[in-house]
Amino acid sequence: MKKLSLTPKIALAMFLVVVVVALAQATWWIVFMAHLVDEKVDMAIEMGAGEAAVEALQSQEVRRQVMVGMEGIFFLILILVGAWLIYRALVKTEELKFHQQNFLMAVTHELKTPLASMKIYLDSLRSEKISPEKKAEVLPRMKQDITRLEKMVENILDAGRFERSGYRLNKSVIDLGAMVREAVAELRSQTSPGPVSIIEDIADGIRLSCDRRALSRAIGALLENGIRHNDKPQIEIRVSLARRDSGCRIIVSDNGVGLSSREIGRIFNRFYSQSKVNEPGHQGSGLGLYLAREIIRAHDGEIEAKSRGAGHGAEFTITLKASESA
Repeated sequence: MKKLSLTPKIALAMFLVVVVVALAQATWWIVFMAHLVDEKVDMAIEMGAGEAAVEALQSQEVRRQVMVGMEGIFFLILILVGAWLIYRALVKTEELKFHQQNFLMAVTHELKTPLASMKIYLDSLRSEKISPEKKAEVLPRMKQDITRLEKMVENILDAGRFERSGYRLNKSVIDLGAMVREAVAELRSQTSPGPVSIIEDIADGIRLSCDRRALSRAIGALLENGIRHNDKPQIEIRVSLARRDSGCRIIVSDNGVGLSSREIGRIFNRFYSQSKVNEPGHQGSGLGLYLAREIIRAHDGEIEAKSRGAGHGAEFTITLKASESA
């Protein structure tokens, strides 16, 4: 037997059916009550009631019907609100299920790719046909794949920790300029699908109390996002750090695939990924930007995304306040 999948369209159709049935029932009840009042008035007239008695009866029945009608409207609103909440819960559940499925497929790919590469590298190191010089070139690539695996595992573990108890910071006063430059240098050392141009505009002398490792990780996620979701022959990343009041502002922009208005509202959600799982070179776990947002929030900062639309790149802005300076 084929399993019925409750898609958002089916859930919306069910909700609309409930609304139509409820409104039809309410309309029928109002017509019936009005008809019942007319019947009582006609019966009173047939029994010889006077005009004053008929008016009093009609007034009394109208008040009673209004009272019953108001109670009916109240319960109708409750039913519709309850149906709407159930509908929204079903839609969110289906969306989360969809993103979790994409997450599992993406993580499988992210794990298989470096493992397959390392297997090839190990076979190369064991081969006597490959020169020592070529073998020496293999070791940094193996280290890069291991680092990639470590990041993936850390992202998965930290995503679970955030959901349970939030992110615990290990703060110290750091040089933000040096930290951003280190994140950029790490990005330069990684392989990319095409040539990468990184333009830096980093101010010196900005020191804030932050968790250096966590903040570097958040900025690294933004930098990697600019490369991962980029279909241009020449990838261009811009990184700026400037003082803002007593804090600072970090901006990371790219010339990649851009963001639709719908994606801007979802891109920081857990498991959400811009690209399709089957797009080669673009797979992602959907955790990088989510973790970046949680890290910035833990610093009492703000992070926002902007884009002029598909194909026009994206811009991420981090605003941090100074809680302690040196």
